[in-house]
Amino acid sequence: MPDENEEHPAERVDSETFGITCPNCGGSLRLRAGEKSIRCEYCGSALYVIRPKGVKQFILPPDISDGKAKLAALHYLLEKTEGRIKSRHASILDLRLINVPFWRLKGRLAGWVCGEKITRRQVEISSPGPNGSQIRYKTIEERTPFAKLVYKNVDWSTPACSLRHLGLQGISLKTRFLDWNTFDHKLKKKLNIALPMKLRKEAEKDARQHLSTLAVPASSNVRSSRFDIFDKDFSLYYYPVYILRYRHAGKIFSITVDGNEGNIIRGDFPVIKKADRRSLFFIPAILAFLLGTWAPLVPIAALVVYISDMAVEGRLIPPHYWLMGRLQKWFGGGS
Repeated sequence: MPDENEEHPAERVDSETFGITCPNCGGSLRLRAGEKSIRCEYCGSALYVIRPKGVKQFILPPDISDGKAKLAALHYLLEKTEGRIKSRHASILDLRLINVPFWRLKGRLAGWVCGEKITRRQVEISSPGPNGSQIRYKTIEERTPFAKLVYKNVDWSTPACSLRHLGLQGISLKTRFLDWNTFDHKLKKKLNIALPMKLRKEAEKDARQHLSTLAVPASSNVRSSRFDIFDKDFSLYYYPVYILRYRHAGKIFSITVDGNEGNIIRGDFPVIKKADRRSLFFIPAILAFLLGTWAPLVPIAALVVYISDMAVEGRLIPPHYWLMGRLQKWFGGGS
C-alpha cells in the first residue's frame, strides 16, 4: 500500500525550489515555493521568510560547460551540412553565455464572458436540372447564445527582450523542474546579463490579453466580457543561453545552445545553392562553340576566373583544388 505521507507526483512538480543563504551562519539553503518559515540545516536557526518589495528576480546557473556547448554546436553544423563543413572548415569567432530575462506571472484568472457560439456545417441541396437532379453543398451557420464563468490558475511567461536572433520563444520557462537561485545584482558585473526591454506594465497587459483570449470558447462571437487577475505574482527569471559565432566562406553565422539542456535552439548554416539542371544544357553548347571559334579563349577565361577567386579569398589556391571547387559549385555539390 502507498504511504499516506508520500508526496503526490503532482505536488512535487508544482513545488519549485530557490537558493537562499542563512543570515546567521551563511549556509546554503533551498527554499520551496510557498514556504513561510524554514530551519537552517547547519546552525538550527528558525528563519521566517519575508516577501521582499518590488519584482522578485531569479537566475538559473548553466548545467553544461562551454566545451559541451561548443561540441553541440559543431555537431549540429556537421549534421545540417551533411558533413560538408567540419570544425576545421569553420573559423570560430567567439562563444558567449548570455542570461536572457523572462517575465513570469502567476495568479488566478476570474471573470465572465457571454456571446454567441458559431457552428458551421454543410448540407446537401438537391435541385432539378436538364440531366436530372443535381446535388450541391451549402454551408449553414448556426448561432447559439452562451454565458460562461471563468476561474483558473495561471502560470504565464514571455520574453522580456527582443529574442528574434536567439530563437527562444519556444522554451518559455520550465521553472517547475529547475532549481533557481535568487538573483544578486552584483552578478551584473560578472556575467553577461541581457537587460529587460519590455516593461512590467507592457508584459502584464500582454498577459491579460493572452489569458482572456484563452478563456473565450473557440469559434464564438463575444458580446461582452470582463476578466481580472487576483493574487498576482510578477517575477523576472534569467535563463542561460550560449551563442557561438563562426565564419565560413567570408560570412558570419551563429548557433544558439540551451545552457540547461544542451539542445540547439536555433542555428544558421551555409545553404547549398544547386544549379538548375536545365541551365546545365547550355554549358556543353557554349564550350563547343568557343572551341570551334577560338580555342585560346577558354584557358584565358579560366585564368581570369581563377585570379578573381584568389582575390576574393585573399589567399593562394592550388589550381587543382580550385578546379574541383568550381566544378562542385557549378554542379550543386559545394557550398
